[in-house]
Amino acid sequence: MNKIFDINNKFFSTLSKMWDLLVLDVLWIISVLAFVGPACTALYYAVAKNIRKSREYPGKTFWHSFKLNFKQAAILGVMQILCVLWIFYSYNFAMAMDESSYFGQVYYWVVVLEAILFAMVSVYIYPILSRFNMKIGAILKLALYMSIRHFFSTTIYGVLGLVGVYLCWQYILLSPIVLFAPALYVLILSIPMEKVLRRYMPKKEDQSENEQEAWYYED
Repeated sequence: MNKIFDINNKFFSTLSKMWDLLVLDVLWIISVLAFVGPACTALYYAVAKNIRKSREYPGKTFWHSFKLNFKQAAILGVMQILCVLWIFYSYNFAMAMDESSYFGQVYYWVVVLEAILFAMVSVYIYPILSRFNMKIGAILKLALYMSIRHFFSTTIYGVLGLVGVYLCWQYILLSPIVLFAPALYVLILSIPMEKVLRRYMPKKEDQSENEQEAWYYED
């Protein structure tokens, strides 16, 4: 009977994690309206460190990453927004062209390839930024390399994102469940993503084998 009311049992632990996810989602929704990049970087950092590894508190972890990576993340966020606008404009331009013309068909597929490449690279940008101290150019190069080198995982990330957007739009857009959607997606995403990131983390000679395999080198 005592185990039922033990705050450390699986039931209460699950409730605690759900609450943490909700807190992170609210923080992300509030901050993403003004700062896309810092908000996305902080969400990944906090979900992986707090939800998966139970370190510190969600709000503290979120704002720590938000401030730490603000400048680079803000620049990357603006770059992404500009890319989205360019792709959107290019797509509309392509659709307005004569579809029967050779140039129109080529231009259309170039835009499609641009959109796919943009989506592939975008998946890796903020996880990389949350984990590594790199310049923006290096982040983009590594994101491009990872998206191609780990194409199978990249495809999974994309499918998960499309399914999540579709479900939210079609069924639960007005439901409170949608509040969990961003953090829940990041949580699912982090499971295969961390296996990829771990391969690129520098090893520390003074760490044991288990510590080398740990998800985080503690800050």
